[in-house]
Amino acid sequence: MRYSGAISDADILINLASVERLDILELLFREIIIPQFVYDNEIKKNAGKYYGVINKAIYQERSIFKVVDRMKDNFINILARDIIEDKKKVIGPGESECAGYAQALRIPIIISDNYTEFKWLDEFITLTHNNILALCVYFGEITKSEAAEIFNNINDNLSRPSRDSFEDQYRKTFVRFEKKGWEKYLVYRK
Repeated sequence: MRYSGAISDADILINLASVERLDILELLFREIIIPQFVYDNEIKKNAGKYYGVINKAIYQERSIFKVVDRMKDNFINILARDIIEDKKKVIGPGESECAGYAQALRIPIIISDNYTEFKWLDEFITLTHNNILALCVYFGEITKSEAAEIFNNINDNLSRPSRDSFEDQYRKTFVRFEKKGWEKYLVYRK
């Protein structure tokens, strides 16, 4: 059994699309919710040549990706609105939308590569592509060498690449999980 779901910001999808590895998310999650705001204002505007790759993944048959518009679902909108407005005071609008959807849909995991804003999302489990690769290795979904290759390929595309190796990031992921008290999320069944 995979994790039930996650709320996704744009940057992580763009980074994974840049190396044609959006499929990595399917190894851990049954569903990835993309807020309509994130899709319209961040993916469409910032994905550039990777927009087609992301769009194809969203609209393929049996896709795990689902774009959800809270403005078309009054229940979600009511539950999400206050946290979105509160978070907008300290973080960007995309991450604020993710927090609102996570709260409204009771999905505790937000995936984003904008880790500098994670300190304002402490009530959620926040995962970068590095953390997702580490979890895929931990659960035996991919090998450490495959994860390192994906990590290096993404890192090569970043404007500010990490100086860490994948091994460093792997170790840091589990130190962070322990520090945050997220060990229960390491219990995973296929």
